[in-house]
This record gives sequence, structure tokens and C-alpha cells, in this order.
Amino acid sequence: MHYGDQQSKICSSAGDALSAYVLPAVLANAANLNRTWVTKASQLGLVNISTLDGEDLIVLRVFAFVDQLVWPGERRSRSVSRGMEPWQSLAVNAARDAARDPATTLDSILWITPEGVELTHSPGAHSNFVLDHQGSIFVSLPIGEWIAELPPNLETVFHWPRQLTASKLTVDGNSEVSLVAFSTIPMQVTVFVASDSVIQDAAHAAVKKHILTQQPGTSIRIIERQPADGTSVTTQWCEVYELPKKGLVKRPLAFKSLLDEFGPQIRQFGRPQEGTPRRRERR
Repeated sequence: MHYGDQQSKICSSAGDALSAYVLPAVLANAANLNRTWVTKASQLGLVNISTLDGEDLIVLRVFAFVDQLVWPGERRSRSVSRGMEPWQSLAVNAARDAARDPATTLDSILWITPEGVELTHSPGAHSNFVLDHQGSIFVSLPIGEWIAELPPNLETVFHWPRQLTASKLTVDGNSEVSLVAFSTIPMQVTVFVASDSVIQDAAHAAVKKHILTQQPGTSIRIIERQPADGTSVTTQWCEVYELPKKGLVKRPLAFKSLLDEFGPQIRQFGRPQEGTPRRRERR
């Protein structure tokens, strides 16, 4: 979707709206911004304080980014009040459109240039944009990931399985297992597990027992994020099966397929906290 130098139009389909009113302070906190950004966006007519919703969280994040973006050769004082440049308005409106557009995917990128903006939705389209703009100035925002990371109580163009629980279990008195469970198909719970060591029979049994106490009568699917062994740059994800007599067998799964099914809510699972979130992990 190319916006060029024309003002983008906001999709008016009521069925695609992102519902659920959000308080200004909650919106700012969810966007990891000071509330003054909500006030400033309201003064510029970008959001309506009385009808804030999940879509406005995306608008706010993009607005805060472009408001602080200074192109090479420009000089701007933070203390001087100013309106929005045309390219800034285009970026904000493109972000709002992307939040409603069924074409938006996890891979969608919002490209911003001093002249306009463009949305691409696939690796091939990303490469074409970069090739077409060699020698030009541009920045990119992972708009698909930002939209997909909206809190689960807000309706989005993405629909992820509902999270049931997230907790830690102690197995054999000292080994700790992290887990997060999702409701998928009827009467089935998918559980992601991770530990400092690979999951063995005792941990597998403890996870099943824990989930069955909360969701009795359900079928349990267990997926393990295996600990890094230092020999590979990729993380191994495996579905864990219980053998008829004793023991476990593990079938490798592609992370991309898990991400498409469960979304960014599993991206950070089992990983140590990082100082720079949202940098896409190479798989």
C-alpha cells in the first residue's frame, strides 16, 4: 500500500473497529510513553480523549516516533511548539489504516521518508522497497508487530488464542519450570513450557497435573522451548509426546508456524529479559 504524497483515508468499516475504551493514562502506560504525548496528540486532533481505543495506542506510538524524528540536515528545537509536517501526518494515518487492514501481517513494515510513507507486508516487498530507495533516506517501523502486541482485551486484525494461565512450577524440589497455557480448539489446552534443562518425565507430569486442576477434562498439548545449548543460533521448539509405557518423544516445530498461530505473546516466553525489546529475533 503506497501513500506517496496524498493524505491517506481512514477505513470507515464499523466491523473492523478496535473496540474497548481506554483511559488516557492507561493508553500512555501501554504505549510506554508519558501521558503528555496523549495530550499533545489530542491537541493536534490525532485522537479523541473521550473515545480512546486500542487503535489509538498504535497512533500514539507512531506519533511519538515521528515527532522526535529529525532528518539529516534538519535542525529542530524540542522547546519550540510546532504543527505536523505532511510526512508525519501520512505516517500516523497509515498506522491507523494498518490497524484495520486485513492485509496487515506480523511482518508488515511502515516505511517513512521525508516525502511520504509506504506499507509492505512481506519479505519480498520489503526488499523491493529497499532496492527502490537505494541512496535515499528512510526509516522503518515494525507496524505489524506493534499492532499484534496490543493487549488481549482489545479487538485487532489479529485473533490469537486466549491465554488461560502463566505460572512457574517447582519440580523435584529445585528445578523450576515456566509455563503459559492457551485455549485453542474446544476441550484442548496448549501449554508452552521452558526450563534451564530439557523437560523430562517428572516435569511433564507436573505440568499436566497443574493444568488439569484448573481445566479438568481437557486434552493437553505440550510444546517445549528448549534451553540454548550454545551450539546453535536458533531456538529449538518441540511438541512433547508421552510414550505408551514410559518416556517422552519430541517432534521439532518451526517457530514461524507457532508465531502465526499464537502471535507475539509467545515471542519472549522462556527468554531472559533484554534491555532492548522488540528487536526481531533471527530464527
